[in-house]
Amino acid sequence: MMKIGTGKVEISPKIGTNLAGYFEPRNSKGIRDPLFARALVLGKDEVKTAIIACDLIGIDREIIKSTKELIKRKTGINPANIIIHATHVHTGPATAKVFGTDNEKTRAYLSTLPGKIAEAVVLASESLFSATIGYGRGEENRISFNRRYLMKDGTIRTNPGFGTDWYAGKKEGNPSIVRPTGPIDPAVEVLRFKNERGETKALLVNFACHCDTVGGDLISADYPAAMRNLIQEKLGQGVFVLFLNGTSGNLNHLDFLHPEMLREGYFAHTQWMGELLGNDVLKICGKLKEISGTELKAAQEKLDIPRRSSSPLQLRIAEKVVEKGIENLDQEEKKEWGKLENNFGIEKVWAQEMILVNQESPLVEIEVTAISLGDVAIVGLPGEVFVEYGLRIKEEAKFKQVLVTQLCNGCAGYIPTKEAFSQPTGYEQRLARSSKLIPEAGNIITRTALDLLAF
Repeated sequence: MMKIGTGKVEISPKIGTNLAGYFEPRNSKGIRDPLFARALVLGKDEVKTAIIACDLIGIDREIIKSTKELIKRKTGINPANIIIHATHVHTGPATAKVFGTDNEKTRAYLSTLPGKIAEAVVLASESLFSATIGYGRGEENRISFNRRYLMKDGTIRTNPGFGTDWYAGKKEGNPSIVRPTGPIDPAVEVLRFKNERGETKALLVNFACHCDTVGGDLISADYPAAMRNLIQEKLGQGVFVLFLNGTSGNLNHLDFLHPEMLREGYFAHTQWMGELLGNDVLKICGKLKEISGTELKAAQEKLDIPRRSSSPLQLRIAEKVVEKGIENLDQEEKKEWGKLENNFGIEKVWAQEMILVNQESPLVEIEVTAISLGDVAIVGLPGEVFVEYGLRIKEEAKFKQVLVTQLCNGCAGYIPTKEAFSQPTGYEQRLARSSKLIPEAGNIITRTALDLLAF
């Protein structure tokens, strides 16, 4: 029989810590939802694995490696059998080095993070119990949308705004939109773990949508916190709920064709969205089926993927923008710089990103990890992966049920489709530390995941 254990440790930063997710610094002024590292440990015979979900925007590779080694020393779990996932909240500490968010407070926070994540795994390892596992799936089409749109002028825009103004009172859809450029993944997938008395002790939930429904300066775990609160209200506070965000690099909660769906008021949409998802999970729990087979397997592949580079001309212009400002570019330089769409009026930030990413190693180390529980598999991918890749893995894998999650075991930036790089505009493929892998990276990573799932 499979054994599982659960543990959680709070990882909320101190008030005043810089928040992640935006292009300008934001210092936190309070906590709405505490942030946690939640660990699920699974064991069968000699195999033991750990899946950890952290309420963070992303975790850099070096932090991941030191955390895994610490977990190994404390629990004996093979680092290759560990998935450390970031749910991608935009109202947590700046744990990924991007957009000028690195500072002394952030570094102080990061120095304590490996120990806290490892502590959650230790707690889970010390609380193992025999469990039966059920799997169920539903669909939710009302809360996640592809955020890249084909516009009437032929460009591709990320989050193009409502009407003529970005919000436009949220009264009308954007008339310049032709259509979204891609699909969503509506799947809500649930694993339920019951003890020998038949009591629900833990749920693992997988759904794909950016955790960016909250702005402002309060620390928050975003819509998964609202989802979790509703589930625990119905099933009991002792039920452990682990959320894994799916491949949502090009998905978020905003429907620019139907702005009436956006709830007004601070946290109103977050609460509404989380409760919808929570109710979906509860409905799925009513029709779960016990998984067949109890064999536990894990496999991992490390890859070195080449980094993209700027042209020498663009790099020289970036250096000039940082030093003198965009207003001091000549006409030819402005024309070249203007090809890089989505400056958001923060040209110096983008220019600095271009300089910094070109100073990084030409190869980016990433991990792809797969864990199977009987006839169900979980795949952990690095970076903010476009939904098309997650859908492809689910379609082509030998497993009937595959839960795909992103931002695992490192933060490799956006991983767009190769087709997205052929589109001249769009945010996600703009070269920065947040988007640096070669256009073929997504196909390489997807093929690796499918190979691992062959076990």
